[in-house]
Amino acid sequence: MTPSSLLFLSTMAMGTIVTLSSSNWLYLWMGMELNLLSFVPLIATTSSLQETEASVKYFIIQAIGSSLMLTAGIMASNPNIFSSKKIIISVMFISSMILKLGMAPCHQWLPHVMSSIPWMMCLTLATWQKISPMVMLMMLSTTDSHHIMMLMAMLSAMIGGIGGLNQSQMRTLLAYSSIGHMGWLVSTITCSYNTFMTYFITYITITCAAMYLFMQSNIIHSKLFMKTKTPPMTFTIIMLTLFSLGGLPPLLGFFPKWMIINSMMSQSMMMITSMLVLGSLMNLFYYFNMSFNYIITPANSPTPNKTKISSIAISTLATITPMFLML
Repeated sequence: MTPSSLLFLSTMAMGTIVTLSSSNWLYLWMGMELNLLSFVPLIATTSSLQETEASVKYFIIQAIGSSLMLTAGIMASNPNIFSSKKIIISVMFISSMILKLGMAPCHQWLPHVMSSIPWMMCLTLATWQKISPMVMLMMLSTTDSHHIMMLMAMLSAMIGGIGGLNQSQMRTLLAYSSIGHMGWLVSTITCSYNTFMTYFITYITITCAAMYLFMQSNIIHSKLFMKTKTPPMTFTIIMLTLFSLGGLPPLLGFFPKWMIINSMMSQSMMMITSMLVLGSLMNLFYYFNMSFNYIITPANSPTPNKTKISSIAISTLATITPMFLML
């Protein structure tokens, strides 16, 4: 890690902390801009044209989202404008956060960016960069805007499921998985803060585990499982983590979804719950499809590599921990 990378990582973390601890619109905007301007150089650390293109795409999209958020903040600070255009200001703010999160229908940029950057930057984009916009959406949403956010949650869950069905690039597949999880997270806004934090922490834990395993195994395409015939132990660990990410019971990813389903069904929100579950089922479909393809493919020569203890420990944390807790 170069000194400049350490500096940008520090300022990126500082930007998120400033955003979360601010009560003024201007400071909120400043924190998000500091986070943005620190993450863009980290994406373009190499001279690769692909990463440079991804950094430009990310900067343009995030700049548009920041400008929408700042405009909504300026309008909200004027009492006369706020009282007459409250709905418009609310929609502008929600649109800016949805654009920054990469949720549907503003999701097109996220798979392109994630497929063009290294695994470590993918991990940062899918976890740390979601904290500020998601918490702001949670804290600053109003009762009038809940219907819009529920619609965005349903769209994101469906797009996250449908978009991953024809993908073979693992980074793109995880990008669509992230879009689906953002839909589940937004749906917790009508539930409770504890449910939101539980789901968010679980999502970050499992995503970190999955991307760490892919980074260690150097797997880019799902078809690479069949071409190189990944050793069975490594493949089992990876697929257990992906099943947990998809919410397969009784793995770790299932329990926060169960909490959300119980909470939403108690509020008679059957339509939204059905759409969220359907999106998760499509995610599990292409994870199971990868498993079946691996099983039925004739065994060639497996890649001779030993499964690291750290990979087993991380996979255990992200998958079968609830089993031990129940026992």
